[in-house]
Parts: sequence; C-alpha cells; structure tokens
Amino acid sequence: MIRTALLASFIATGALASATTTEEWTRDLRSRVIAFFDENVYGQLPPKPENLSFDLVERGVAFGGVAERRQYVVRSKDACGSHAFDVLVYLPKLTGHVPTFVYPNFSGNHSLVSDTSVRIFDGYPYGNRIRGRGERQDRAPVEEIVRRGFAFATFCYGAIYPDYTPSKRDAAPDSVWRIFPEQARPKEMLAHPTWTWGSMRVRDLLEKLPEIAQAKVAIVGQSRMGKNSIETGVHDTRFALVCANCGGTKSLKFLPNLRYPYWFSEKLKKYAACDKLGQPVEDLVAQAAKFPDPPFDQSAFAACIAPRALVVSAATEDKSSPPEASRMFIKEAEPVFRLFGKSIGWHLKKGPHSITHEDWRFFMDYARNTLKW
Repeated sequence: MIRTALLASFIATGALASATTTEEWTRDLRSRVIAFFDENVYGQLPPKPENLSFDLVERGVAFGGVAERRQYVVRSKDACGSHAFDVLVYLPKLTGHVPTFVYPNFSGNHSLVSDTSVRIFDGYPYGNRIRGRGERQDRAPVEEIVRRGFAFATFCYGAIYPDYTPSKRDAAPDSVWRIFPEQARPKEMLAHPTWTWGSMRVRDLLEKLPEIAQAKVAIVGQSRMGKNSIETGVHDTRFALVCANCGGTKSLKFLPNLRYPYWFSEKLKKYAACDKLGQPVEDLVAQAAKFPDPPFDQSAFAACIAPRALVVSAATEDKSSPPEASRMFIKEAEPVFRLFGKSIGWHLKKGPHSITHEDWRFFMDYARNTLKW
C-alpha cells in the first residue's frame, strides 16, 4: 500500500524524488502517471488488430554489399476493414544478432536514401510536401548506421495518422482508426497514440526477424516524434532505448506555446489554454497560469521508461524545444532512474531545431559504449 503522505506529496509537487524505492514506483505510481496521460493528455492507443501480417515485397543488396535491404508491407485487418503501410529495413551483413534503431520519418522511406529500389511513399507526408528520393538524407546517416553494425527500420508516420498541419482537419477518419469497430474507438481518436501504435507494429515485425537482437532495439524520434518516442517507450517495454531528439521534454504548463492543439486531448484545456491560436506566447502562458497544474508533468511520464534507457538530445538555437527545458526535464525525471541505478543520457549540439548526423552518432556511441550493445 502506497503511503498516503508520499502519494499526496507526489501529486501536489510532481516531484519524482518522492518515490523512495523501485517497488513504490513500479507497484502504483507508474500506473497512475500513465493513466493520467492516456486519459487527459495524449489519448488512448488503438487496439492491436485482429489480424496482423508482414509481407516481404522486395529485398536486395545495398550500400555496396555491406547490407541487405528488405521492404515489408505491414497489413492490419479488423472488423471495419484493412490498413497497410511500408516499412524499410536495412540489415548489416554480419553473423549473429544485431541491435536496431527504429525511426518514424516525416517524408517517406524513399526520402532518407538515394537507393532507387526503395518504394516511393504515396501518402500524406509532413506539411503535405512531397520530397524527392534521398532529399532528406541529412536526417539520418543510414549507410553509416548499418556500417557500424546496427539494423535500421523506418516508416512514414503520416501513413498511420496523417498530420494535416496546420489545418484543423480531422485526420482520424483517414487513419488506422477506421478499421476498428465503433465500440473500440475512444471519443477522441488522436495522433500521438496512433503514431505509437505504428511503432509498436514495426516492433512486432522485428520480432519476426531472426537477425535482430531483441533486447537491443531503440526508438528514435525528432520534434513531435521525439515526444512520441517517449510515449512509445512508455507503452512498449520491448524498446530498450528511447532517443528523444528536440522534443518531448517541455513541461505541460508550457503547452500553450504549441501551435497544433489537435495533438492533445480536449481534456487538457482544463490545465492550459492550448486551443488559443495566434496570440503571443506571453499571453498564452499568462492565461494558462489561471489553471491548476496537472498532477503529473511530462518528466513523470518519461520516468515510466525506467529502468530502460533514455537519451535526450537538444540544440542550442532550438526555440520550440529549448535546451533549458530539456535540462529541467532531466533533473525532474532522473530521481526515478537513479532508483534503478540508471541515468539519462544528454547531448547538446550547436544549431537550430533539427536531427542531424551528429545526433545519430551520439545515439550509436551511447548504445555501444554505455549500454554495451
């Protein structure tokens, strides 16, 4: 039984230092934090479909023979129909089981590599901007990742739940939610839990591949997908490492800064005036101050990843996810990690809001040197 004073202190202050043992955290507090975020912030995850299959539609040699390319179609069927999305996997040609990075991309699998065999994404990419083949190679050094002995799996997040930015158009009817019966759908079918569902289906695929070291699979996300990488890591413990890049570390009380309120449950309006658009940040923050603080903050949610690994990467010129917020986030979340004898990895690069090859090298170095992958 959790001590009443301990729980009251935790709720009143949001201080994760209130938990004094791993048992206290794991037995009760962790589930309370997750329930709050599922019910009031991000929304409920779609269920696992009744039927799930992974069709290998293409395979070949890549990067001068150092890797094998595989392209899968993940097919989900349920009471109201079917849904499919492409997953691109590169496997290093090594003996034994290899660690893996999963990366939900913004512009289609083809945009990350110049490999002409990769299928062109024909869905709704970020900002509805169609990118050319290899145009976003700056986002991930895929060949370098594979040459260093990691597998790489990627899919476009817009194939799971279209990101109709900056429009307020409801994307739920065009998302995977459409295959589930009415009774399985929550009132608010929101983006973040649906994107998490997509990463979980990719993790299901990786479980079918004998080349993968199942205890060494990481999820990497940038910006809104950095936030989503944390949600994915919280809900799917099969991810041993979560890499949140330039996103996911902002306190809930700062949410009025965000421009896209449909990412979050309508219930969050109890805590922040995030439905107000086109106003100065100072005005929105002042309005939010009139509402009570939520019982748990984003740092508490991220602490639910422990005792698995979490890495936070920030940029010096990032105004949407400033490094000061990330440092505070780490300070608030680390007490739980320390209960398990762990710490949170930290990386700060020069430059604006972005994910770069420098970030990926830090993720790979952390996996190799700190986690001994």
